[in-house]
Amino acid sequence: MDNLERTREMGEESIGKLLWRFSLPATVAMAVTASYNAVDAAFVGRLGSKAIAALSVAFPAQMVFGAIAIGTGIGAGSLISRSLGAGRTEEAQVSVGQVIILALGIGLLLTVIGRFYLEPMLVLFGATPEILAPAAEYMSVITDGAILLFVSFMLAHTIRAEGNAIFPMTVMIASAVTNIILDPIFIFALKMGIRGAAIATLLAKVVNIVCYLWYYLGGRSVLRVALKHLRPRIGTIFEIYQVGLPTILVQVAANIALIIANKVLGGFGHAAIAVMGIIMRLQQFATLPVIGINHGLLPIIGFNYGAKKHPRVREAMIKGLVVASLFGTAAGLCFLLLPGPFIRIFTDEQALLTEGAAALRIMVLMYPLIGVPFISGAYFQGIGKGAPALFLALLRHFLLYIPLLYLFPRLFGITGIWAAAPLSDFLTFLIAIFLVSHEMNRQGIPLFARSRARG
Repeated sequence: MDNLERTREMGEESIGKLLWRFSLPATVAMAVTASYNAVDAAFVGRLGSKAIAALSVAFPAQMVFGAIAIGTGIGAGSLISRSLGAGRTEEAQVSVGQVIILALGIGLLLTVIGRFYLEPMLVLFGATPEILAPAAEYMSVITDGAILLFVSFMLAHTIRAEGNAIFPMTVMIASAVTNIILDPIFIFALKMGIRGAAIATLLAKVVNIVCYLWYYLGGRSVLRVALKHLRPRIGTIFEIYQVGLPTILVQVAANIALIIANKVLGGFGHAAIAVMGIIMRLQQFATLPVIGINHGLLPIIGFNYGAKKHPRVREAMIKGLVVASLFGTAAGLCFLLLPGPFIRIFTDEQALLTEGAAALRIMVLMYPLIGVPFISGAYFQGIGKGAPALFLALLRHFLLYIPLLYLFPRLFGITGIWAAAPLSDFLTFLIAIFLVSHEMNRQGIPLFARSRARG
């Protein structure tokens, strides 16, 4: 199948097959991305609870970097898929060019920030005096290589947007295997400790970049990116962030919430911070299928909305919601029934195992519902509507979770911190399902009734 045929099939092939074809590689790719932090934590965890706590403090900073990169990639991907659906190939090529210059510019800026403000940033993120030094040792390497992180994250989304989901997945698997091999070498064999984990991560990202450049420069893409496309286009950049900003803000808001949680947990000792760090890594993997479906839906919704095939948009939404809910339920049951084995991946310390099991059982109570806000956001992003997606992005982590983080510990102690998450999930579910069904009704493609839309 050539690239043009692959792109055209987004408007013709069955939605079920498209969702499988796009979501599975996206899920695997996200799993691979999450594996960097999980593998680092699994190896670094053998250095003790202070090392895990240091990674837990560094985790929000890494996630902010990832949020900016992924949000930019998603915004560009939505624009690319809609442009291809409408037959505007030149516009899609310009979008790829803007992604490249954005990756270079943002990466360089964050390197400079890391050079001058790293320790104050980590203190802001919840680092206590006993874990500040190892956290800075790890993050100094990550900020120095920020350009590598941004280029690798962003280009994966532009390739997926043209209908090729397999190649980014394959590249990320190769990169993850590289990271797994290098981690024990740098951490233990070369005795570099926590700094070695960061070096291994950056070297693995080089694999991504080499492969993506080979894809574009070797003529394997349906798009032909030239030097003229690298000239900054303010209008295109605005369109990218009109769609991508909600994804960035949902992660930024999530990390602000995690920073606040770390600060509150700091009053209970560094072990409590370590527990939160472990649960956040487990939660990453639990939500991967949902996020993969979200990413898989974006090009399908964007292309078919651009081509005015509205019934296909509705079908994609229904199937996405059902599958995401099933995955969320399965993940929640696994963690609820077997918390110990999952936490033991990262630590053997009994205090962390005991508190971690209790916390995990509480935090997964609303996992069957977590897919709805993700899929609702994908719909709004896919049709190019940034405002509702932005609201949903802020709702769970910023507007609901943070106030509960301040209130619940006063009422219920450390248990209140764990309980704040499921309540936020439930309220977000109710609001998200209302907003997306209202918008689809307005478009003439009601979510809960047979579509009467044209197309």
